Amino acid sequence: MTTATGRTPHPDREPEVLRRFAEARLWAAAQAPYLASAVFALRPVVLEARSDEHTGEPVPDPEFRALPTDTRWRVHLDPGTLLTTPVEETGWWLLHHIGHLVRRHAARGPNQGAGRRTGGTGGADEEAAHRWNQAADAEVNDDLESAGLTTPEGVVSPRALGLPEGRLAEEYVSLIEVLDTAHRRGGRRLVDLVDCGPAVRGLDGRYEETGAGEGIDDTERHVLELALARDIERRAAARTAVPGGWRRWAEDRRRPVVDWRTRLGAVLRRGVRRTAGRVDFSYRRPSRRPGPGGVLLPTMVAPAPGIALVIDTSGSVAAPVLAGFLSEITGVLARAAGPERRLRAICCDDRAHPVQEVREAADIELTGGGGTDLRAGIAAALALRPRPDLVLVLTDGHTPWPERRPPVPVVVGLVAAHPPPADAPTPPAWAHPIPLPATAPRGAEA
Repeated sequence: MTTATGRTPHPDREPEVLRRFAEARLWAAAQAPYLASAVFALRPVVLEARSDEHTGEPVPDPEFRALPTDTRWRVHLDPGTLLTTPVEETGWWLLHHIGHLVRRHAARGPNQGAGRRTGGTGGADEEAAHRWNQAADAEVNDDLESAGLTTPEGVVSPRALGLPEGRLAEEYVSLIEVLDTAHRRGGRRLVDLVDCGPAVRGLDGRYEETGAGEGIDDTERHVLELALARDIERRAAARTAVPGGWRRWAEDRRRPVVDWRTRLGAVLRRGVRRTAGRVDFSYRRPSRRPGPGGVLLPTMVAPAPGIALVIDTSGSVAAPVLAGFLSEITGVLARAAGPERRLRAICCDDRAHPVQEVREAADIELTGGGGTDLRAGIAAALALRPRPDLVLVLTDGHTPWPERRPPVPVVVGLVAAHPPPADAPTPPAWAHPIPLPATAPRGAEA
């Protein structure tokens, strides 16, 4: 009996399909033992077959060539496709999909919105989904190629296309678009359109309707990814061959980098809360309650926190990098301390230069260029009247520090060297260090 979808149930072929899947899974685990735990976590879902109208036998469905996988780690198996595909190629696709899943390509792509359906809709959304699929394939296949595995014909390969290796999908998107546009002028596509399923393209009703089984939930996925990262790191430490992309992923997964803006904002907000309990009296907005005999009474107000910014202008940190960080730091200050914040900036090399009262980073004139001794800058900040509630220091750390803990909190934005030296300086224990990247934020040098 043929279903409304044009597919026919073949329960007698399901054991053979699952056996082929098991063989492919064993092959994949042998080729990439560092991914074995993830390979065996994949859940097979056998679909109804697309059948030959004369013989009734399952025939391959090109739409399911890549064994589409969803974000619940379910692999959708078309019987005709799986029974005619070599075990080695099926195993390659399993490793390929693990790359998509653990790199969270569905969440990073253009169709990440909840409930978004793709496939068959046409238009710009469908084109963007295909382009993202190709770019994500390039990010994943780079590692498979470095492990010595051959990419199936017609699938995006950075090496075959002459693209740089080791890039993210977000970077490959524009590169592939340029190449594909050039090829279309010649009347053909750059590569075939391969659908890897919701694991790349986001939520897709087609696969949710055809799939069966529970798959794995977010908690199971989290535990699985941590175990996978630990196994990769252990094998890399034992000098077992593991592609560089997988080593980087494991390091990021085990020790995720917290955005420096988030950390800085959190520290500044703590400083703001310390000042929130301090109040003063002000007649700028008289009290609504009149005093005895109609006397006007002042209201109680909380002062805006005072922040002093000490900037290392000795020359060891490039001026464009400083300017970029200053622009973003003032934005963080505005969100943490409010638009009425009091910001005073002191440039410092081996001496403290005159204080500059500013609201925006663009108003700061970076002066200096001599040696480095930020003790002078911190002392000048503490000598300001009124004394600041918090001192924020921007430096690469190559400076003497005060021997005693200052009377107010000191936050150190520590600009990293690239590559970081083995003897990289560390601020004193009383400081609150916030590591900053070695390069200026995007757009800082414009």
